[in-house]
Amino acid sequence: MKDMIGKKFLISGMLIEIISDNGKKWKTLNNTTRETVYFNKKFLSDAIKRGKAEEIPSTEVNK
Repeated sequence: MKDMIGKKFLISGMLIEIISDNGKKWKTLNNTTRETVYFNKKFLSDAIKRGKAEEIPSTEVNK
């Protein structure tokens, strides 16, 4: 599950970035409001499976 850290998702109108593993929750940064938001891991994984959360691919600039 450590491979989730650094990934970005669009969910419920928020662009979030997973910044750390907090046990049963992910500590995320809402990039729109710059607030810290905690997501239950099961909630986020279910949202991804159901298509309610979309991973935003990171792109390399000036490789």
